[in-house]
Amino acid sequence: MNHTEPLVELIFDRLAADRVPDDTAEVVLAALSGEADLAAALAGAPTALEPQRTATDELRERIWLSSVTVAGFRGVGPERTLTIEPGPGLTVVVGRNGSGKSSFAEAVELALTGDSARWADRNSVWRTGWRNLHAGDPCRIAVELRVDGVATPTRVVRSWSSEAELGDAQVMVTSARGSHQDLAELGLARPLELYRPFLTAAELGRLTAGTQSQLFDAISAILGLEAITDADRRLMAAARPLDTTIKEVRGQRAALAARLAGIDGDRAWGAAGLLRTRGAADLAMLTAILDEPEDPTDDEAVLLCRRLAAMQLPDTDEVTRLAGQLREAAAEARRHDGGRSRASLRSAELLRLAVEHHDDQGDGPCPVCATGRLDDSWRISAAESLAELRDRTLAAQAASARLTALLQRAHYLIDDLDVPTGDGDGVPVGDLHTAVTALRLAPGGPEELAHHLTARYPAVLAAAQTAQAYAKDLLRQRDTGWQAVAAELRAWIASAATLPEQERALARVKAARAWLKATGAQLRNQRVAPFAEHSQRIWAQLRQESNVELGAMTLAGMNTRRRVVIPVSVDGTDNGTALGVMSQGEMHALGLATFLPRGCAPESPFRFIVVDDPVQSMDPAKVDGLARVLAELAEQRQVVVFTHDTRLPDALARLDLGRSRIVEVTRAERSVVTLRPGSDPVTRYLDDAYALAHTEEIASEVRGPVVAELCRSAIEAACHRIVWRRRVARGVPHDDIEKAVVAASRRLTTTVALALFDDADRGGDVLGYLSRRHGSRAVGAYKACKEGVHGAYLFDLPVLVSDARHLAEALRAHAAAVPAPRNGAEVRS
Repeated sequence: MNHTEPLVELIFDRLAADRVPDDTAEVVLAALSGEADLAAALAGAPTALEPQRTATDELRERIWLSSVTVAGFRGVGPERTLTIEPGPGLTVVVGRNGSGKSSFAEAVELALTGDSARWADRNSVWRTGWRNLHAGDPCRIAVELRVDGVATPTRVVRSWSSEAELGDAQVMVTSARGSHQDLAELGLARPLELYRPFLTAAELGRLTAGTQSQLFDAISAILGLEAITDADRRLMAAARPLDTTIKEVRGQRAALAARLAGIDGDRAWGAAGLLRTRGAADLAMLTAILDEPEDPTDDEAVLLCRRLAAMQLPDTDEVTRLAGQLREAAAEARRHDGGRSRASLRSAELLRLAVEHHDDQGDGPCPVCATGRLDDSWRISAAESLAELRDRTLAAQAASARLTALLQRAHYLIDDLDVPTGDGDGVPVGDLHTAVTALRLAPGGPEELAHHLTARYPAVLAAAQTAQAYAKDLLRQRDTGWQAVAAELRAWIASAATLPEQERALARVKAARAWLKATGAQLRNQRVAPFAEHSQRIWAQLRQESNVELGAMTLAGMNTRRRVVIPVSVDGTDNGTALGVMSQGEMHALGLATFLPRGCAPESPFRFIVVDDPVQSMDPAKVDGLARVLAELAEQRQVVVFTHDTRLPDALARLDLGRSRIVEVTRAERSVVTLRPGSDPVTRYLDDAYALAHTEEIASEVRGPVVAELCRSAIEAACHRIVWRRRVARGVPHDDIEKAVVAASRRLTTTVALALFDDADRGGDVLGYLSRRHGSRAVGAYKACKEGVHGAYLFDLPVLVSDARHLAEALRAHAAAVPAPRNGAEVRS
């Protein structure tokens, strides 16, 4: 199964293959798209159906770690830089506890993520010791990354002022695109969360000791199926109110039926019978019962009381506000006298005509009075006067319009009072009718009307409250219970009318969830299979002499019951307690087998992994297994391991597991840290050749070919390092570099030409260059390494080794002296 195949296309294909009904398929796709589309689909409205892209739907660039710089942070005082070859390979940083080596590991994680998993379980006192005690100012960490194919490195720097707390770092991110606030702008925040290319010893323990849901989420997120999990959560959230509503309506139906059955009267009994029938209730019949005329036995007084009980009048505050607004509007209108406003209109018209006359005729005498003069100064003054007149006129018109609207509103309030008429025997409505009649004798003026409202309306409201209280009390005494429950029944009918639609929507959601759950489990386990297989391969090398076997990891469950299933058996027996009997070393090995496939996921843009202290609690056999695992990963990945245990570098050397770089870290007084390179491949090959050349117990004709081959391997390793460094700095993709190195490796001549001139076809220039620049010793060593068992040096092996070392140093000096070519330019020397 292809991890990079877009999830939406997979879902489309599965829906078609399973012949899922259209209404269910629409809900599935809408749930993948988002809450808005899901709500639209369930409501029968159009949907956009634009499912969100997942992390695995996007192609990622390849990023390598180039260097880590630390100053004033944790165990490092004065600034130190750990340089790492930005390409596949294994770097082991070795130092005793307290040497400062873990400060570099923490710096990588803290610089890129802003936090450190190692600090997660520490108390606040421990966390406050992040600044170096001896040289804590300046305090700075910096990480340089190399993006495959990009010449300009990406740099992430976090620095702290002398008084700053850990969370107050100033962050600076630069790349080939410019400056950025953080890595999120480069699209790297989410990949850092998903793939986490760092593993501390504390985190290693939590991988096996943590909760099942945490491990499930860590693995599930990188499978690109989180959209399915999100969709299931949306469906579950959509189902909850539907299910609640349906249950509430059904529960209310049973309660209403029981209440109606206890009320005397044909209407109540008929409604109870309809509610108790099986299946859907006949809502039309129930509505007809509710709409039947009131009991004809009700006399005029009862009917009047029912109308009084339903009466609704404005409260006193509303009428008081209206009266106050009337007074304000009347005062505002008086400030803009109507007569003056008309005069203003006439003046404005005259000024406008005069301005037009001046605009047409230019300066001259006033055509009205013939004594004044219309000129530019008059034109400016007239324009100002005209603007002022217009403002006054508009203000007067606005005040008048507001006053008119308020007067209409006041008269509507008075005329539209919903007061029932009639003379019920004993019903106290006389005072109400008298008060309403007095209120409706309203004066015409606004101030008078405002005073009338505030003076008369309280009497209306008081009389209405008295009549209404009497009516409600009378109805309570006479009511048989039907009226009390009728309103509830009518509300229930309105809810029940939507029940079929709610049930259909719930059925669609449940069908979509069931299909998505089954399909998600299939896709999940198909996608987790490569990770499970990788974990098993790693475990097979790490377990060594352990009798614990690791089966294929799977992910099971969803939501709150999600878990990672790791079949573990002891001596072939799985009794469900194998994890409980594993040793601490085996638990750490299991954690590595779980982490490394995640950190090395093909979709991860990070081609490096940083592991801090993975050797703890491992017996010698497991250390050998770890060395093999790391060396195998280093063929395709950049692996950086920090350890205080010298057994790991010893195992790498003893097992001859390919190219690895050892860096030794020591710490002197006042946190002065020193980084020293361990034996690199060039040195190792030459040291082995030297030792063999001086072994007199073996005949020279037997030692000669081996020494010559070791010297040749040293020269090739020196050349390869030059090629890699130069081309990585130029931004050449790693695959292209590897192809060039492999193609040139058929002959030593082409390998040296590629290192010296960046051109494997210039093999004919090698001898001349070496002779001119480095003399006969370099030429002789080159010829001996090239000729191998046929070379003249076979009778003086120590000299061969010495000259080969001279040639290696010459190549190193060449690499330092010649700048890297730009834009593919050929190196000419």
